[in-house]
Amino acid sequence: MNAKRAKLEKSYLFFLPGALALTIIVISLFVFLFVNALPAFYYAGKYVPEFLPAIYGTAIVTTVAVLLAIPLSIGLAIFIAELSPKAVRDVLINISDLMAAFPTVVYGLWGLTELGPFLKSTLFAFINRYLGFLPVFSGTPTGVSYLLASMVLAVMISPFASSLIREIYLQVPRSLDEGIYALGLGRWEVVRIRLGFIKRGIVGALTLAFGRAVGETVAVAMTVGGVVAINKSLLSPGITIPAYIANLFGEAFSTVDVASFFMLSLILLGIGTAFLAAARLFIVSEQREVRTYGKA
Repeated sequence: MNAKRAKLEKSYLFFLPGALALTIIVISLFVFLFVNALPAFYYAGKYVPEFLPAIYGTAIVTTVAVLLAIPLSIGLAIFIAELSPKAVRDVLINISDLMAAFPTVVYGLWGLTELGPFLKSTLFAFINRYLGFLPVFSGTPTGVSYLLASMVLAVMISPFASSLIREIYLQVPRSLDEGIYALGLGRWEVVRIRLGFIKRGIVGALTLAFGRAVGETVAVAMTVGGVVAINKSLLSPGITIPAYIANLFGEAFSTVDVASFFMLSLILLGIGTAFLAAARLFIVSEQREVRTYGKA
């Protein structure tokens, strides 16, 4: 037994340099961005107003994308885990994994050339016609817009969020199902109670998807419109932080202008890190509760 433990300790030492290297890289990345952003902090009064449209666009596009992804990801997770036959389940899991691995430029091209023009004359026109009196749906639909970018982003993050929700859903002990069926309840009651049981895990999965979506660049830059302005309407074009950096970094010539983009990158990294940390707390808390119930 002692020999086996000593062997395990040696294996830990083998992987320790890799773990330390990753930690150092992450810390170095924050330090690198902060140091390079320092010159811009002295001119924050000038650059922060310029960044507000990008910050606003990031918040709008990502929030709407996550809201659209909620029914898609939960519905797909429940269908795969609870309702689909095994053959169909395997196919759907493979398709879901494949969609999560698609290059983002593919989604961007699809949204720009196919989905955008189609929705402009159908769904967007319908919304504008009957709900145009609301500021959030006012204006003439242009195709590329906050809403189009949100829809493309929702399609991108739904397989990722669905996979997380499915794994958490399947961790719920089967003894819970047996107790529900013993009360004379049916499958839909089982699904509803299971979803209530893992609600913190679902919130964690969606928060993790939000953290992943907030930094998406190519697909959003191709579909959001690239207009540096704050527009109330979801049908209007705008810009996000990643798109702002990708589109305008080449126009920064002075040291302070370059530093301002590093400051914006630091803001983006901070937002993403905060949501990833929050998601981790939700998921760990849910897993602990599931394990506690299983032991009971």
